[in-house]
Amino acid sequence: MSLRTGTKTGRDLERGATVVEFAVVVILLLILVFGILEFAFTFYQRHFVENGAREGMRVGVRADNFNCFNGLPSAGCTTALDRKHVVEQKVTAYLSALYQPADILLINVERIDEEGVMEKSLKVTVTVKNFFPQLLSGLVPGFVNPDTITYHATGRYEDPDEYDDEE
Repeated sequence: MSLRTGTKTGRDLERGATVVEFAVVVILLLILVFGILEFAFTFYQRHFVENGAREGMRVGVRADNFNCFNGLPSAGCTTALDRKHVVEQKVTAYLSALYQPADILLINVERIDEEGVMEKSLKVTVTVKNFFPQLLSGLVPGFVNPDTITYHATGRYEDPDEYDDEE
């Protein structure tokens, strides 16, 4: 039986180095994991907003009230049935699965009339707040998580009444 008196083996000297290496690796790993999560949640929200704008565009170009936009110009238009309000309702209903009404900042529907062209353009813009907290924006240089997410969808529709006028 031997007694150790004041001498440390190589294994005892490396015990502190292992803890330091583990701490450095864990910090880097956590930054990487949280960065992937932050990017994934932002990407998911952007994808959701894009689909909401596209769904609103799909409804807008297929609406029955071709000449009714924002209650004008047809005499029988009502704000509940015109193209703009139907698109806004559809986009709001789609986004309500993920967003609270206070998080939906803007749903803008614009009609773009072009002179001498049978087709008309419709532009749907959707802006929402990014509800996922910014985790790494201050830690990683050059990475900024957006406060809002915006998407524009543009489509063309035809007015069947305009074709009847030419014949």
